[in-house]
Amino acid sequence: MGLFSKRNASDARSAAVEAETSAPEDEVDPAAEAPETVPQVSISVTTVNAAARTPEAPVSVPAAAPAPARAPAPVEPDSNVDLAQALTALAEGGDERAMMHVLRQSIQGKLLLSTSLDGVSEEDKAAGRIPLGVHRDPEGAVYLLAFTSSRELEKTRTADGPVTGVAVDAVWALRQATGDGYAGIVLNPADGKASAVVPKTLIVRLFGDGRNNDLAKQALAQPREPDALQRLVAALAAHGGFVAGRAEVDEDGNRKTVGIAETRLGDRRLLEVFTSPIEIAALGRGDDAYPVTAAELAAALRSDEGITGIIVNPAAPWLDVDRAQLAPLLDVR
Repeated sequence: MGLFSKRNASDARSAAVEAETSAPEDEVDPAAEAPETVPQVSISVTTVNAAARTPEAPVSVPAAAPAPARAPAPVEPDSNVDLAQALTALAEGGDERAMMHVLRQSIQGKLLLSTSLDGVSEEDKAAGRIPLGVHRDPEGAVYLLAFTSSRELEKTRTADGPVTGVAVDAVWALRQATGDGYAGIVLNPADGKASAVVPKTLIVRLFGDGRNNDLAKQALAQPREPDALQRLVAALAAHGGFVAGRAEVDEDGNRKTVGIAETRLGDRRLLEVFTSPIEIAALGRGDDAYPVTAAELAAALRSDEGITGIIVNPAAPWLDVDRAQLAPLLDVR
């Protein structure tokens, strides 16, 4: 890490921290709201065989996912608050940057996938092998359907009764949508405004070269788990992450060092750490993304006792971690 030098990004970070909007909003009693006209979305329940271009065979849902069950009543809170907020911001006239926020929030938390248990054996149910709801466009392209909450899933209700849903990690759902037979994923397809179509090519770019720290990203998701900080540090100690920097060029045009971004919060110096390059791009500062291993990150922190901690994904949702809480990371060699 000797290549790196410090670069203060406190001004840019102060604005970003003040603009942080990832905390869940107060819940509103749905019974107090006026009834609304629910848009209908065409869902065909089918499945994808990894070896085929046409959906054919049951998909094995991760074992960690709950067994398929009737979707909860619409009074349940959002299961993916951050993504729901990003979709709303996009619907309210957002630009390309708003779409970027949708993408970065889509790889954390949980998503609900619609399914049908008609004709599915108990053995397949127990093994998580279930068909998933998809949408076919006029050209025949197949898109996986995903929902940020049970309320959104309930909007697909038909005359036949309530729909069925299964909760999975958002990362799993997106990777499923990049498989053979799929053209991408549709987020909240029944919402008349706050929905988005994410094509497969964009999802592939989102995951990049496979060095994203998905576990760290999941630890930051809202609503936040009590052990989020410990999980975050453990994920960084296992997989590293990215730092934001800019090359400094000498008079001859040769790059001589890289300035690494820090955040100043009062008297605290926090090294900025990111789970993927899109988190750096979301700040809009023009920084480059530099991947760092856990050992390199630990070495950088040990080399400068003046760094009091780290701030992870400053564009929000974020966590700042004091140096004393980084022992599992600092011990990596």
